[in-house]
Amino acid sequence: MKYKVIYEEHKNFMIKHLNYSIRLILICSISTILSIAMSNAGIGKENALMVFLVGVLTVTSFTRGYIYGAVAGVLSVLLFNYFLTQPIHTLIISYSQDFILIVFFLIASLISSTMTSKFQYQTEVAKNNERTARLLYEITRGFLNVTGKENIILKGINFISDYVGYYCYVKLDDEEKIFFTPGIDADYIETNQKDLYKIPIKGVAKEIGTMGIIDIKLPMSSENNMIIKTIVYQMALVLDREFIYDEREKIKIAMESERLKSTLLRSVSHDLRTPLTGIVGSSELILDSYDNLDLKSIRKLVSDIKEESIWLIKSVQNILDMTRISEGKLTVNKNYEAVDDLINQALTHMPHLTSSCRFHVFVPDDIIIVMVDGRLIVQVLVNILDNAYKHTNEETQIQLKVYKSGNNVVFEVSDNGDGIDPTIMDTLFDGFVTYHKNIVDGSRGVGLGLAICKAIITAHNGVISASNKKNGGAIFKVLLPIEEI
Repeated sequence: MKYKVIYEEHKNFMIKHLNYSIRLILICSISTILSIAMSNAGIGKENALMVFLVGVLTVTSFTRGYIYGAVAGVLSVLLFNYFLTQPIHTLIISYSQDFILIVFFLIASLISSTMTSKFQYQTEVAKNNERTARLLYEITRGFLNVTGKENIILKGINFISDYVGYYCYVKLDDEEKIFFTPGIDADYIETNQKDLYKIPIKGVAKEIGTMGIIDIKLPMSSENNMIIKTIVYQMALVLDREFIYDEREKIKIAMESERLKSTLLRSVSHDLRTPLTGIVGSSELILDSYDNLDLKSIRKLVSDIKEESIWLIKSVQNILDMTRISEGKLTVNKNYEAVDDLINQALTHMPHLTSSCRFHVFVPDDIIIVMVDGRLIVQVLVNILDNAYKHTNEETQIQLKVYKSGNNVVFEVSDNGDGIDPTIMDTLFDGFVTYHKNIVDGSRGVGLGLAICKAIITAHNGVISASNKKNGGAIFKVLLPIEEI
């Protein structure tokens, strides 16, 4: 394989220089013919010599390197001497002025060919520099908006293949997977180990991995070497950026997790302590003063214990539900449920609300059937109604209204109180939002109720929203899709 490549290179070299030689002979022949014609026409030999000079410059323009120009100059001198100086058809020079003319012509032709060759070389260098600069710009721009480790690596491999023409592979230090140029694999690398050129991919702080250039048959040109190293350098920068971003995200997630844990522990320890203190206090009072308490007082203390216990159960249930939601383990078991039954179940959990004169329910006369998880929807209604009850005063009227809107059933809980504070409106359905003056899990609670409501409704492909009414008060809406039975 290696000898075949060398043979092809040698063959191309010979063909190129054969073409240059043919051009040299052809141009010198034309110059000679024109010069002889001018001489026969009576035009001086000095003008004929200019034709040879133009021929030398033409040879230099149509070939590469000053060698062919120099050969053309020497050959033109010999042809001029042989065909146009006395004695003709010999290489003898009889007149000193012809000798001086030939010497100055040779010097002029050599200088002209040399300068033309240098100009060609500088032009070629400028073109190569322009091409290299354009390639480097395209490489830099190509990596600009690439994200993801695999996409970055594949982009670098494609650049190597497109701009340099080599097979390559990339191996990151922290991964087992090796990325190859399409069409090769690990076996190909094994069979070409001696033609392998490894380049480390170095980040800012450490070495990220290695790129291997495969199948290098001949010494690599400086231009290709620069392009390859630029691609590797740009890849290292972008991978470094990706690693830094991933680390930052991990730190951010860890900090957020710690913040949530701290907030949860603080809220739980604070808010659960209040009902537990009430339960313990009422229990101790009954035990210590049982003989001195009348039946009405005992009933009141037992009722307080029950109310505080129910509140504790709800809080623990909310915490458990939020844990399942955060872990993606919220299970929705849908069945056909009548809206009236859902409302009745929710109200049985809230005797303190239904017994008050400030609560009103409006349901449609028609039976509305929805495909939902009944337990979870009841929990949503209980949380929203409980918020409305806890965060409004005794004069505030609370209303639960149910109606159809297109292909949705709408549960609407509203009041005529102070409404929701604008400072927490945007974060109302986030976890741990508490505010003692508004309709949100606040004075008692860990601020999870509305966040759980949103997760449950989203799992049902529904929508939950909250807003303030123009004439005062807050309004919560839950939209659930109605499916055909």
